[in-house]
Amino acid sequence: MGGTIIKTDKQNCRRCYTCVRDCPAKAIRIQDGQAFVVEERCIACGNCTRVCSQNAKSYLSGIERALELLAQDGTAVAALLAPSFPAGFAAPAEQVVGAFRAVGFDYVVEVAQGADMVSRAYKEYIEAHPTGLHIATACPAVAEYVRKYHPELTGNLVPIVSPMIATALAVKELFGQDVRCVFVGPCVAKKAEARDAGLPRVIDEVLTLQEANSVFAKLGVDPFTAAPAEWDEPAAGRARVFPLPGGLLESAGLERGMLDPDVLVVAGQDDTIEVLDSLRTADTGKTLLVEALMCNGCYCGPGITSDEPGLLRKRRVGDYVAESRRQRADPPAADGARFAELPLGRAYVCDDQRCEQPSEDEIRDILAHTNKFFPEDELNCRACGYPTCRAKAAAVHAGMAEEAMCLPFMIDQAERVCAELHVPWSDLRDVHRHIINTEKLASMGQMAAGVAHELNNPLSTILLYSHILSKKLADREDLGHDLKLVAEESERCKKIVGSLLDFARQSRTHIEGVDVEALVRQAVDGAAATIEPNGRHEISFEIDVSPGLQADLDRDQITQVLVNLVKNAAEAMEGRSGVVRVSACDAAEQGRVHFAVSDQGNGIPQSARDKVFQPFFTTKSIGKGTGLGLPISYGIVKMHQGTIWFDSETGQGTTFHIELPKVHAGAKGV
Repeated sequence: MGGTIIKTDKQNCRRCYTCVRDCPAKAIRIQDGQAFVVEERCIACGNCTRVCSQNAKSYLSGIERALELLAQDGTAVAALLAPSFPAGFAAPAEQVVGAFRAVGFDYVVEVAQGADMVSRAYKEYIEAHPTGLHIATACPAVAEYVRKYHPELTGNLVPIVSPMIATALAVKELFGQDVRCVFVGPCVAKKAEARDAGLPRVIDEVLTLQEANSVFAKLGVDPFTAAPAEWDEPAAGRARVFPLPGGLLESAGLERGMLDPDVLVVAGQDDTIEVLDSLRTADTGKTLLVEALMCNGCYCGPGITSDEPGLLRKRRVGDYVAESRRQRADPPAADGARFAELPLGRAYVCDDQRCEQPSEDEIRDILAHTNKFFPEDELNCRACGYPTCRAKAAAVHAGMAEEAMCLPFMIDQAERVCAELHVPWSDLRDVHRHIINTEKLASMGQMAAGVAHELNNPLSTILLYSHILSKKLADREDLGHDLKLVAEESERCKKIVGSLLDFARQSRTHIEGVDVEALVRQAVDGAAATIEPNGRHEISFEIDVSPGLQADLDRDQITQVLVNLVKNAAEAMEGRSGVVRVSACDAAEQGRVHFAVSDQGNGIPQSARDKVFQPFFTTKSIGKGTGLGLPISYGIVKMHQGTIWFDSETGQGTTFHIELPKVHAGAKGV
């Protein structure tokens, strides 16, 4: 199978190793803490896209190509709906058909028809090969797993195409070879199968059921309100039960009483892998037919986005099967003869992707790197994504995993370092957070300086000419408001540019001895003068500074910090009366001064608390904040070798704290 089906978004990958844990092929390579899909090892089951809570894994989109096909004039396009389609659409089947017609499909066909053809082919194959091991290949992920991880069983794969390919062949036979076919189903592996160089190129695109719903949304079609429509030929029969475990056997009529074969039906990746592992030692002197699904059933495929329980989706498929059988159990006999000559055979070629197994000495050496010297040291906690410590060691040997993936080892190392440095873990975490914030501020500062420089000149020109026009057109009352708005918005943009420059500046602090009480009062007065009236609600300011408190500070910069905090505190109490309290005193740590600015607002939402010092993050409405005030304050405090943090309680208010050294070596222009 060709093409990269599963992609990784590096920015969203969070070292949780969930994708490693749930990948049946262990096709995820961890490199520098990032989880990447190894294309040649991947079986395209799509399970990693389903289990990743951070949306770091996604599958190849078929939406763009499908819309392109529908938009082409003179091109007939057929939608081939997998038998499991009721699992993805809660609307009645006839309205689902109508929805596909409404978005532009010329034909809407049940792939269950192709499943009928495949079922007959399976029955004929089993009758022609009454002994031996036969592995059903309706699930492309299972077939790929066998080819790559049990290549010795490749010859036991039943050499018959899937219902998707069979249906496309029938559609082209019936409506013409130029008809474009788009398969719609729950299976991500079908995207890889459609690109398989060993199969006829009869599938032009594959849409998951999730993607089909996205197409409906893009084109404004709702299956619940779509006009009902009938399926196109060829008609489907009993193979509508195909997506259920054992569905192939039932639709093929392979009951135990007919040829009395040993039949093994298995669903779900854990059971499927266990069975395939055991087949290496199976007695193949008798008939053994294995029908395996990598999912728990096609109604649970990763291409279905639904919060519904799997049993409810299964029930919807079952209800549709039961209703269809009441109407007609089997397709017309003529269909079997009409498509009897279609080539349903195919070949499978092994593609061995098994990693070379390390020796016992190599495993012991790798385990020793994470302090696992004895069997009792092997916790087998699965935090790394591998079932055992030895399996993870083998993955490290193969270059698929990293030693640092061992969570217990990394915790032990961190605790040991903290103990040796006599640094509490909480303090180390604060240092880590500070380093991350500093890196963000540095990179954002470089960008901000460039943006501010480029915007300042054109903004000045706009502002100048808006004032000129206002004077020249003073008698035009109809234009006065518009010109005033242009000038006001330009002024606002210049203030934002000024904030960007403040944020980006790399100036040295000008340290001098400062009367802290005078500085605090100046900052409160400056902030109060810029605060807009709060309607019927009154905001008062309280100042509490220890008498005679002195500190070596950059007067202008610390004033800017306090003004930012006081303004934020007042704005946080929008819609209510209250007090903004500003205090300064000796800190608990000797030789430092402590500032605090408290409000009685609603508090900072829990979801925003990790972002308050990030550039351009703001909870204020548009036009009332740039999201630069706190990052600028953060940078100034750090230039003073100080710390800034906050306490917040929902519904009670927020207090920002600042601690700065009282004495700087070499004041006056440090």
